[in-house]
Amino acid sequence: MTEWIDWLRQYAFEGGMGGLFLLSIVDSAGVPTGGGPDIVIALLASLHPNAPYAMGLVIAAIIGSVIGCSMLYWAGLRGGEAGARRFAPDAVSRARISLERHGAWVVFLAMLAPPPIPTKLFVLCAGVAAVPTLRFLIATIAGRAIRYGAGAVLALRYGPRALDMLRDGSTTFLLFLVPPCLLFLAFLVIRRLQRRSTTLP
Repeated sequence: MTEWIDWLRQYAFEGGMGGLFLLSIVDSAGVPTGGGPDIVIALLASLHPNAPYAMGLVIAAIIGSVIGCSMLYWAGLRGGEAGARRFAPDAVSRARISLERHGAWVVFLAMLAPPPIPTKLFVLCAGVAAVPTLRFLIATIAGRAIRYGAGAVLALRYGPRALDMLRDGSTTFLLFLVPPCLLFLAFLVIRRLQRRSTTLP
């Protein structure tokens, strides 16, 4: 893992914003990078600590991620059952059930999830479950904006220490991921109450 982090650090020096864009496509298209975009954002934002540049990094990573995720989504939409077989059958079944019940909300939460949670599985199954394209794209953009924005904010605030925070995951989760999760739970509760009210005589 240390060698991988070192390679990404060198990649950040040499590739810059364009390299981050390409890495985000590759990462979201299904090639494991160990949270590569998050690390590169933290490194570059630490090296160039100004808000406009950090915002540019986040936008580049979001656009790249949307392109990569769209590739997987369309593969699932056009018959991705075969592609889903590389995951455990139980995991595929649970992902599809969640997507059929809650739709793009599951995609949104998957975009927030750090490794080793298999985001690619939910993206592929979103296509298999025929989650509406517009909702899928909105969920992907919103989720990635929060996740990558979190890395940029941490880098601007804490400098090189942000990388350790991202690798640990706990600080990022507490600061940025709990509110969306609570929003999702509130949505489920409201939705269930609405269903009960419509079934009452």
